[in-house]
Amino acid sequence: MKKPHFLKNPVFFLFLLITASSLTILIFSFLKLPETTPATGNHLRKLGDDLSDELGFFGKMMIEMLPEDLVFTAFVPSEKSFSRDLGLKSNNSRPIKSQEDDDGDNTYAVVSRIMSFAVVPNKVEEVDLGKDETASYESLSGFTLKIWKKRNGGGLVVNGIVTEKMGLKRGKIIAHIMNGVVMDSDFAQSLASSTPQDEDDP
Repeated sequence: MKKPHFLKNPVFFLFLLITASSLTILIFSFLKLPETTPATGNHLRKLGDDLSDELGFFGKMMIEMLPEDLVFTAFVPSEKSFSRDLGLKSNNSRPIKSQEDDDGDNTYAVVSRIMSFAVVPNKVEEVDLGKDETASYESLSGFTLKIWKKRNGGGLVVNGIVTEKMGLKRGKIIAHIMNGVVMDSDFAQSLASSTPQDEDDP
């Protein structure tokens, strides 16, 4: 009985075996790939109304500046803190998505600068810290944040500013609402010198 031609040539037989194995692996790999959503070309995330209400107008603006697929912890000033400490008043009817939308009031620039001080590229939650531990994190601008647990009750303290609400989550971003604004002293001084003080405020 005559042998088939491909069995006579071991190199050709090995080539057929490797090709068949590779094709099988390739087919099974394609069958097991997870579905991916198409990129929209816009890295800004739209927040749901539930989280927008808790973060407020400027907090929502701050969170929407961050890419949704990376881990960040944002120490977002409360709406009252934005008004009291930064002199920003919300105008929900006027969307501000870039510096061009500012109409000369520098709102976008101020909020993006605060974001650079108050956002760290790490996950920071109360459970991550020990009882008397003080952790140091570097913000997006390189500003150092010292974070520890509140002694009485739950919550965190960030550079002396206490959290009002903890652990709002949207995708991989964690937002803590703060009773104040996390910023460096130079920026605080420049704001104090440029923001007119309202005589009626207590």
